[in-house]
Amino acid sequence: MSRAVCEKCQYSVVTCLCKSLVTIKNQTHIIILQHPSETKITKNTAKLLNFCLARCTLIQGESDKDFKILDTLPAATTALLYPDDDAIMLDKINSHTKQFCKQLTHLVLLDGTWKKAFKIMQLTPKLTMFKKVSFATVPTNRYRIRKAPRADSLSSLEAVAHSLMLIEQCDSTPLYQVLDALNDKQTQFMPEHVKARYLNP
Repeated sequence: MSRAVCEKCQYSVVTCLCKSLVTIKNQTHIIILQHPSETKITKNTAKLLNFCLARCTLIQGESDKDFKILDTLPAATTALLYPDDDAIMLDKINSHTKQFCKQLTHLVLLDGTWKKAFKIMQLTPKLTMFKKVSFATVPTNRYRIRKAPRADSLSSLEAVAHSLMLIEQCDSTPLYQVLDALNDKQTQFMPEHVKARYLNP
């Protein structure tokens, strides 16, 4: 028998997050390019961004043919959040960064494992139209229920929350509270010794 799913948040009824969802009136439009494999993962946070952000678009796919939206984005004022030697570091505050952030209208995020995100990059040449942005210092990962292979890995929600704080001084606290609620809901029925493996640093 399939488990009952909440019609709004699409989590199971016992892990429903509707009471924790918020609305953030962000100015920068977030474009999430999600690898199809992520749609099956209950712990994925991209859909939470889609629920919580006033300006957010979530699209599943792997290549240019799936991401027609890229043709409509203004290249000069759109950035791709992706680590690169030439990336503009959003947390290195200077006159150039401030001016760039002030003009930014869209931020593109790749949602998937590092391997899947790299695959999207290879199959989507249109992404090269945009300047890359990243962080010089990655904040502490608060999303401990999904183990990542790299110490500097952030969930999509954390990456966007930190970006919005740096780009438009958006108060991202409510987003982190939604993430905390997800952590709590997903671990609520775990035995204490199992829960400890996920929630302890």
